Amino acid sequence: MRKGMAAHRKLRKTGIQHVFYVCLSFSVAFSYNIDLEHPLVFRGPNSSFFGYSVLEHYHDNTRWVIVGAPRANSTYSSFVQSPGAVYKCRVHSNPERRCTEMNMDRGNRPRESCGKTCQGDRDDEWMGVSLARQDKTNGKILACAHRWKNVYYESEHILPHGYCSIISPNLQGKTKPLIPCYEDYKQKYGEEHGSCQAGIAGVFTEELVVMGAPGSYYWTGTIKVYNLTSDTFYSPNQEEVDSHRYSYLGYAVTAGHFSSHNVIDIAAGAPQHSGSGKVYIFKIDGGSLVKTFQMGSYFGSALCAVDLNQDGLSDLLVGAPMHSQLRDEGQVSVYLSKGNGVMEEGGVLAGDNAYNAHFGESIAAIGDIDDDGYQDVAIGAPKEDDYSGAVYIYHGDATGIIKKYSMKLSGRRVDPGLQMFGQSISGTVDMDANGYADVTIGAFMSDSVVLLRSRPVITVDVSILLPQSINISVPQCHEGNNHNLNCFNVIVCMRFRGRQLPGQIELLYNLTADADKRQKSQPSRVYFFQSGSQVSQLSQQLSLDINRGQCQHYTAYVKKDVKDVFTAISFEAAYSLGRHVVSGHQDKDLPSLTPVLRWRKGNKIAAKNETYFEKNCLSDDCAADLRLHGKMYLSGPHLALGGVRNISLNLTIANMGDDAYDTNIYFNFSREVFYINFWQKEEKGISCALVDLDFLKCSVGFPFMRAQTKYHFAVIFDTSQLSGENDTLQFLVQAKSANPEHKLHDNTLDLSIPLVHETDTTITGVVAPSSFIYGNTVEASRFVLLEDMECQFQPLNITFQAINNGPSRLPGSTVDIRIPNRLAGNGADMFHIIETQVCAQGRGNCTPHRNPTPCTIPQDRESIFHSIFSFFTKSGRKVLDCDRPGRACMTITCTLGPQLKEEVLNIDIKLLLNTEILKRDSSSVIQFVTRGSVQISQRAVEVPKGLPEEISLIFEALHSQEPRGYVVGWIIAISLLVGILIFLLLAVLLWKMGFFRRRYREIIEAEKNRKDSDESWDWMEKNH
Repeated sequence: MRKGMAAHRKLRKTGIQHVFYVCLSFSVAFSYNIDLEHPLVFRGPNSSFFGYSVLEHYHDNTRWVIVGAPRANSTYSSFVQSPGAVYKCRVHSNPERRCTEMNMDRGNRPRESCGKTCQGDRDDEWMGVSLARQDKTNGKILACAHRWKNVYYESEHILPHGYCSIISPNLQGKTKPLIPCYEDYKQKYGEEHGSCQAGIAGVFTEELVVMGAPGSYYWTGTIKVYNLTSDTFYSPNQEEVDSHRYSYLGYAVTAGHFSSHNVIDIAAGAPQHSGSGKVYIFKIDGGSLVKTFQMGSYFGSALCAVDLNQDGLSDLLVGAPMHSQLRDEGQVSVYLSKGNGVMEEGGVLAGDNAYNAHFGESIAAIGDIDDDGYQDVAIGAPKEDDYSGAVYIYHGDATGIIKKYSMKLSGRRVDPGLQMFGQSISGTVDMDANGYADVTIGAFMSDSVVLLRSRPVITVDVSILLPQSINISVPQCHEGNNHNLNCFNVIVCMRFRGRQLPGQIELLYNLTADADKRQKSQPSRVYFFQSGSQVSQLSQQLSLDINRGQCQHYTAYVKKDVKDVFTAISFEAAYSLGRHVVSGHQDKDLPSLTPVLRWRKGNKIAAKNETYFEKNCLSDDCAADLRLHGKMYLSGPHLALGGVRNISLNLTIANMGDDAYDTNIYFNFSREVFYINFWQKEEKGISCALVDLDFLKCSVGFPFMRAQTKYHFAVIFDTSQLSGENDTLQFLVQAKSANPEHKLHDNTLDLSIPLVHETDTTITGVVAPSSFIYGNTVEASRFVLLEDMECQFQPLNITFQAINNGPSRLPGSTVDIRIPNRLAGNGADMFHIIETQVCAQGRGNCTPHRNPTPCTIPQDRESIFHSIFSFFTKSGRKVLDCDRPGRACMTITCTLGPQLKEEVLNIDIKLLLNTEILKRDSSSVIQFVTRGSVQISQRAVEVPKGLPEEISLIFEALHSQEPRGYVVGWIIAISLLVGILIFLLLAVLLWKMGFFRRRYREIIEAEKNRKDSDESWDWMEKNH
């Protein structure tokens, strides 16, 4: 029935190595002093559930393991079908590990009379489902069968009351029967105690027998308490129990001193209360049990009362094996008694939190197994490791319980065939008489019980004696040729004690100097001399007599280059047991077990002590007052990338407080900056070293920076590899010492400077061809014809070069190219872009331009007279320049990527010029002025007075002067006609003026006479 209900609650000095101690530590953590090498395994009949319950028992000098097998056939009741049985297994003098069934003197009849209206049915009664021992010397035993039935009213009213037997301490003779739920003439199943199933859980105090009855009141449940002295039963008042049907109150029970030191109280679990569980604590008041305290949530399946902190009051452990994060990992809640029934939560235990482990299925007080003065407990996780099972050992202490377990007892490790190891646990009895309580664990699915014995525990008292302080300014000793060493004495004293221990043991230990530094993988500041070498660890071996101390003396030396003189110097002695020889007579069945060292609550088995360097301090807390000042030495307001190679940080550090020990200045900077060196104005014991590529540490002063002093130094860095990905170059500088310090605002500096790409950028270009001839008489083969188009196009290639002359890398730039695209503001576009590209692939791109109508021919038809007129009226030169107002231009913008110093990026533009538009112009020469300009990105600046950032490219279109053939004919004809017309006009004019009427002969003769007369007068004048 319990199983069914579970578904409802779902070597010597030179040979000692560090690895030895690591292995030892691991072993201690998982076995401690419960021995797994010599288990005593008892086995019962197959499929009998042998080990479902288990109990350690002793009477006089005989130790027994009592085992319940609730599905076994009984040799004493052969006519009863699988009633279950209780077995006794002698621990000593039993080399074959045999177990025999106990005769409980119940006869061989399946049915027997038990009252006026009572007839017992023992078939499948599950005798041995629970076992309990009376809490006193030579105590009695309680064994129960919760499925025992009263069949007086035949099949209509079968009443599973439950049955318990009290067995005498010597495990012989008559047993006392207990049927706590039987009442005369009560015949209703479920009503009151008709189906109570008493005995599913039980506990036996010195005077009280406590039995859980979870089936009472329609499985609301209750508990039955029998007083041996008064021969009376107690039950709780149902009015005080707020449980509901199917709460299963009484599924787990325990008893202890929860309210006071001299009163026994009862605790009972109701694991199905409201689906989450609840635990009640009752006290006996007159003839009934009165509730004093309740708690709940996911627990109540297993209970254990134990005084964990030795305050005289029982504390309570509550199991919740079905508590889930993934699936049924289980947990145990710890409650500490505060008196008067008040319980305070003391934490939660979870073992390894293993999947489907059912941790908390069973909980048992196992006594003080390690002789530390506090009670210990064992918690079962029977389904862990695929039903192999495990048991975890926890230890009580002054605070309640140590949350870390000291041992995990794996069923698979004890015996690979064990199943459900940990379903039942018993302890508190010293089974092998070595002075330590042992633990017995059931594994019922493999019909096995295992007795594990406790090993003696050695407590080692270790003292490390050191001077109160060390004055490193005054050398105290010398070694060899070195006469200026600081040294001091180290004394290690050891003594061991404990119960049932051998008279002498071998102890191995490692003495480590400056252990805290070594643990952090830092160099030790002190050392020992061993065989002429400096070592920071010594390995030793000692033979110790019990309770007799022994001391070893050593000399430790202080290194010369110690900088940290503020933190303590710790010495650690980690020890372990050496080879142990067990002396005296050895029991064949139960050989003596070797001792173990005391568990240190999960900590390293070692002792430590520390000393300090002497310090010259005026204040109580030896506080320093560091003040850091500095600046970045640079000529300009920014740092030109590639133009400045080195940069200097000039710093001043002052100490206005007490002597500052282990004073350091730390620099954090970009990984693109490289530390070169440092410079100090005068020797002050400053040294700098890189800790990482971007982290520099400078030690200031040795061994300390004196009070009221000031140091000046500079740190130089190489900045030539800066990429410029960040806008600023930043140095975070911080001063620290080992001293406490109250004012920290002046201990840090943030030195930064803008990073600028300083460049001298220019642009050049070329156009090909630089000139071309167009016109009607120019052969068409010199031009480009596009498919399905009549126009003649002149191909042009324009190339611009953007050049970065440094000194910095140029992060990016923009090139604007402007090409005059129209003869007039409202005219047609002349150019058709074929391709625009930046030659370096992936280094830039240009805005695309597309002329939807590249072949545009003016629609006005030429007359012969217009052609002749144009020929005679052609002007000289027309300039198309985008800088002139009103000029329509095409702009191409190219965005360029980064450029290294002296790097050139080419922009190639292939385009076609529609000459048909040019032919309509009257100019004989059309000059195109194409302009290119480069602008750098906002993260860069131009070098002052650098090269120009603009360029003009000029190409010309020359109109052919030859007119067309028919125009030439017309010109000749018109010229002749005009000549004739002019001749006739002149003739008419001369005729009209009388030119043709004059008397030419007379005029000629008169002129001749006049000339003769003039000559005669000239002669007379000469003679006179």
